[in-house]
Amino acid sequence: MAIELKGRPVAEKLLKHTSQTINDLKKIDCLTTLAIVRVGSEHASVSYENAAIKTMQRVGIAVKSIIFEETIKQEAVIHAIHELNKNEKIHGILVLQPLPETLSRHEVVRSIDPSKDIDGSTPENMGRVVENEKNILAPSTPQAVMALLEYYDISLEGKDVCVIGSSPVVGKPLTLMLLNKEATVSNLHIKTKNTKRYTKKADIVISATGVVELLKAEDIKDGAIVIDVGFGYKEGKPVGDVKYQEVAEKAYAITPVPGGVGVITTAVLASQVAQTSWRQCSE
Repeated sequence: MAIELKGRPVAEKLLKHTSQTINDLKKIDCLTTLAIVRVGSEHASVSYENAAIKTMQRVGIAVKSIIFEETIKQEAVIHAIHELNKNEKIHGILVLQPLPETLSRHEVVRSIDPSKDIDGSTPENMGRVVENEKNILAPSTPQAVMALLEYYDISLEGKDVCVIGSSPVVGKPLTLMLLNKEATVSNLHIKTKNTKRYTKKADIVISATGVVELLKAEDIKDGAIVIDVGFGYKEGKPVGDVKYQEVAEKAYAITPVPGGVGVITTAVLASQVAQTSWRQCSE
């Protein structure tokens, strides 16, 4: 049976450091505050917002929620974000995904001040990922994967890594971040032919598609490390991209769902709010 790579200890380590930073900021009269922008009431967005608020409150970060009806005009959302950009009491901005189809994710994200973009989604912050700059605001879920790999001392240099999923939120930036660690990376997407050709030779397989139990034991080689970034429901129970029980019999190590990467993501967000707050308050 595979070693289980639990996310909770990784998150706890991040939160401990973040809490210390927030306390130091309070000593210079800086009340770190995150603005969360949500459009509509899509279940996944509301759940993620609640999890983020809980994490922020735990480490002493104040939260201001800005909630719009799904019918809101794009110009109104962008105007609200511009006001948050100008507000010196707001240190970080998080726009919850997915946005309604009536809004352009590209335009909304571009309106965020890169110095307050705690989810690392603006073109400026994505560019810093490409350039492999240090101490950047990185996309939170890919950064959570990297934090987990580092915590469990999983070397990436020279390893064959397969990332399933090419979204601009997870798959693409994660591929770049793995390349920055000298891994050899294959990125699979909906048009990829013969996916097993890539997954079966990979030392590390990371799946981020949201397709329930997409990855099976027959898709990996013996002793592979499997990271499940997906999340969905099967028969009312939360599951990931990986058919856990059968893959765990073949893999060397595997992340659970729930309790894996998802637990770390909100801790990464809190860490990056603390980072933006420190920069703004110490100027």
